[in-house]
Amino acid sequence: MASGTSDIGLALLNSMGASQFDVKTMAQVLANADVAAQRTNLETKQQKLNYKLSGYDLLNQALNGFNSQVQSLLSLDTFNKKTISSSDESVISAEATGKLVPGTYQVEVQQLATHHTLATNTDFSSTADVVGEGTLSITVAGVQHDITIDSSNNTLEGIRSAVNSANIGVSATIVNTGSGYKLMFTASNSGAANAINISVTDSDGNNTDAVGLSQLINANMLETVAAQDAQINVNGLTITRSTNVVEDVIDGVRLNLKSAAPGQVKTLTVASDTSGAKQAVQDFVDLYNSLQDVFKILSSYDNTPSEEDPTSGALKGDSTLRMLKDQVRNMIAQPISGSGPFSSLADLGILTNRDGTLEFDAAKLDQALSANPEAVGKLFAASLDATDPLVQYVGSNDKTPEGTWDLFVSQAAQQATLTGANLGTGAGANITLDGTNNTLQVTVDGTQTAVLNLAAGTYSKDQLASLIQNAINNDANVAAKGSKVQVRYDGTNDAFVILSEKYGSASKISLDAGTLLDSGVVGWTSGSSATGQDVGGQITDPVTGNSYTFTGQGKTVKVSDYALDGLPKGLELTIDGSATGSRGTITFQRGIADQMVTQFKQWMSSDGVVGQKLDNLHKKEQEYAEQQEKIDARYERLELKYRIQFGQLQSVLSSMKQTQASLAAQLAALQPKNDQ
Repeated sequence: MASGTSDIGLALLNSMGASQFDVKTMAQVLANADVAAQRTNLETKQQKLNYKLSGYDLLNQALNGFNSQVQSLLSLDTFNKKTISSSDESVISAEATGKLVPGTYQVEVQQLATHHTLATNTDFSSTADVVGEGTLSITVAGVQHDITIDSSNNTLEGIRSAVNSANIGVSATIVNTGSGYKLMFTASNSGAANAINISVTDSDGNNTDAVGLSQLINANMLETVAAQDAQINVNGLTITRSTNVVEDVIDGVRLNLKSAAPGQVKTLTVASDTSGAKQAVQDFVDLYNSLQDVFKILSSYDNTPSEEDPTSGALKGDSTLRMLKDQVRNMIAQPISGSGPFSSLADLGILTNRDGTLEFDAAKLDQALSANPEAVGKLFAASLDATDPLVQYVGSNDKTPEGTWDLFVSQAAQQATLTGANLGTGAGANITLDGTNNTLQVTVDGTQTAVLNLAAGTYSKDQLASLIQNAINNDANVAAKGSKVQVRYDGTNDAFVILSEKYGSASKISLDAGTLLDSGVVGWTSGSSATGQDVGGQITDPVTGNSYTFTGQGKTVKVSDYALDGLPKGLELTIDGSATGSRGTITFQRGIADQMVTQFKQWMSSDGVVGQKLDNLHKKEQEYAEQQEKIDARYERLELKYRIQFGQLQSVLSSMKQTQASLAAQLAALQPKNDQ
């Protein structure tokens, strides 16, 4: 204030000898002097607040960074990873599709599955050449499709387009051989069951000669690729499949057959791959140590935050930071019960130094991973132990508590299944299909097939079951939805059985129409339908007796987030098998990494300690901003007041100056003049 007064006084003194002085400057100086103490006090508070905000922002970033970078540790798959190698990738390769069991498999690829292909014997001179007219009947996968050929589509090009437009599981192409054009038919799906059979009703009255439309029957066509299944030998067992991608031979393994090599045995090896798990654990140690470094920076008493380094010592003495640091160290130190032979990080060679950081014995971790990789994983990830091996863990969320509960199944998941009447003819009796009993239309999981014209012929009951199954599964509508059925002949009851491959209430079968149903040859009745069943039951807290009653989706159960306290909110699991009643107990536990991620999320949430702290600091920041606005407004009012006052003073001084000049002139006039 003294300096401001001195400035104003100096300005006044300097102005006395002039007609004007700097009113604006003097008003600003005096107004600044009046608010200087308030501004200084507020700026000090704002600086301290900014340092604290910087500190908590850094802490929040560190917690969030930890969570985002330890995700691989939160899945047991990281620790159960297996590699599949082939001794000859040009013959056979493999990839994982599920849980793998280490082992070695000797595989001989005896033959590949092929797509049946027929081509015209005749070389046509032009794609516009007329072939013939009539009805083209193409049977594939046991279903006959009739295509009308008339003057609008009787050329090579026309027949190609008609077949492709029919979408019957056969593609038609025209090939230029150099000496002419051939019409080629190729089965869309590989395998012997997808062989193409072509017959015609030729408009010329002869359905078998090599003239007109009858040029296209099998007997008059070239078989350029025979229809055959893939055949492999795995550890001495011969296996036949319709495709070169085989998924149901070795558990969790998809085989990709690339070339036939009869007589040559190739080796597939499934082995544990712990490299990813080891790297994930190393990353965890590094991230934890980085978090400890952040704690040290923020709580340092040796440094003071500054504009250049606003976080160093920014939270020294902060009780919240101290509490968080202690809780993190406690999480690292506590044992994990039920995780098998390893109950603490020390069992893996991870030790805590005196400064709170971790050190890592890679050799000891290697030993643990070699001995029991899943048990190592349970030290880090969330897991579910069930006394029933058919109960499997799917997932959980932040609300899922640790604990043990009783599991009771009142109804097992079931597939939609229809069983026909007992035929009374015995397993050895054949069934003949002809034009009076060979059509069928069904609905699978809500999708209806086209009317299926099953190929005429005489079949064993097992062959007919396979024919019907292939016909339904190859239907374009059903295949597009990814649905499938199984059809089998039950020799014990002399009955045909059809079921959807899905489980639960989404699994549906309906026998809609067709002469196959009307004739009764397979014992099925038109209009029959079935719906699957979702798994249902209860999960009970043995301490309180509280239960959660569930109805799953198929085999999958997810406990509501709003279940009673003490129950496994958010837990998701699958229950396989047909057994009802008690299915034992389930125990959910969180490994160390999962505990930390879950706790850090809670801390950073809007109602967590870090989230609330940041919210309160931002509110205080807004409060200080409002105080700053009030000080600025007061300054502006004071400046205006002083400008008015000094403006008035300047007017007085100006008037006085004019009076002074007038008096001086009058006095000068009164003085006697010197004689000339």
